[in-house]
Amino acid sequence: MEEFILSGLIKEAQEGNEQSRQEIIQGNKLFLERVTSKICKRMITWNDDEMSISLIAFNEAIDRYQQSQNDNFFNYAKLVIQSRLTDYFRKESRQQSGVSLDARPIDTKGEYESNPFEIKQSWDHYNEQKMIQERLEEIQLYSSRLEEFGIFFEELEEASPDRADARNNLIEVAYGFVKHPHLVDVLLGTKQLPLKQILDFIHVSRKTIERGRKYLISLIIILISDDLPHLKSSIAFPDLKRRGIK
Repeated sequence: MEEFILSGLIKEAQEGNEQSRQEIIQGNKLFLERVTSKICKRMITWNDDEMSISLIAFNEAIDRYQQSQNDNFFNYAKLVIQSRLTDYFRKESRQQSGVSLDARPIDTKGEYESNPFEIKQSWDHYNEQKMIQERLEEIQLYSSRLEEFGIFFEELEEASPDRADARNNLIEVAYGFVKHPHLVDVLLGTKQLPLKQILDFIHVSRKTIERGRKYLISLIIILISDDLPHLKSSIAFPDLKRRGIK
């Protein structure tokens, strides 16, 4: 089902259009079977109680989904289904062990009780895991770019100057460097820092540039890369405001 069509149907279903709701459900029966079976770790059919729980959870996902706040609908629906089935398994386990004082009730209509807090908790966990994955992918991409310059990611800590003022000087050089596109082109083309040109517009010693070459290149790569947003936002650049660098 096309995403824009699904979005329209979800909006209509949330406004009370039952035909749209049924269209969503009928069009995603295979999705429900696959997700439920994977969570239950066995083949689930529409005659199983677990599928009834999943269907109720899927309806709940339709009602609660907000495109502006959540990822795509199917990822959100999976979280709700998993949360509801987990509650169901816990309840069944308590009943089998004879402990049911805090079991969640099922009302007379058979609708499983919602738990917005647990859905939010599951969604927060999902977003956290997604963020971690994105950061790992960025590091892999960054590492591959560094290797084009003969620099390995594992070297960066050692390559970083020990003194804060030395690091700040190289940060200023990096920011100044990326303001000159022709110098960036030289760096990317030759894989070497155009040392002479740098010294022409930056008042810093040649020795500082040579000693901090790897650190400087690593900073420049981050600054010129639009596809490394997490790395760019997580790096602390101390004293930049005081030094007039934005």
